[in-house]
Amino acid sequence: MDIANVSENAAVTGNDGGRSTANLNYILFIVGFFTGITALIGVILAYVNRDNAAEPFRSHLNWQIKIFWRGIWFGLGIAVTYFVAAVAGILTVGFGFILMLIPMALGIWWMVWTLLAIIKGMKALGRSEKMPV
Repeated sequence: MDIANVSENAAVTGNDGGRSTANLNYILFIVGFFTGITALIGVILAYVNRDNAAEPFRSHLNWQIKIFWRGIWFGLGIAVTYFVAAVAGILTVGFGFILMLIPMALGIWWMVWTLLAIIKGMKALGRSEKMPV
């Protein structure tokens, strides 16, 4: 690679229509399973860059925003379900703790759905296809 042409690289200059931002966000979402904060950084980047992104990359940024907010809502729902199951477990002297299987199953379902949504998005991004939002 010629060093003089590095500044002309679309990914370096940000003139790739939003492709590099969308790709970075998918990676941040995956890392977010372990850190949490990177998913927040990813959604902020998606909000900031989606108006300037070209299609089909704008659809990927919208898809990432959708994934993030679904994750927030499912997380809140799972937290409430855990709380209800814990209260039921206390009130029934332990028998209600069997209800803990429900939020655990919801959490696993959410994680699998999110990973599949990220993989689907990354594959479509690699083919420069639009995401159905």
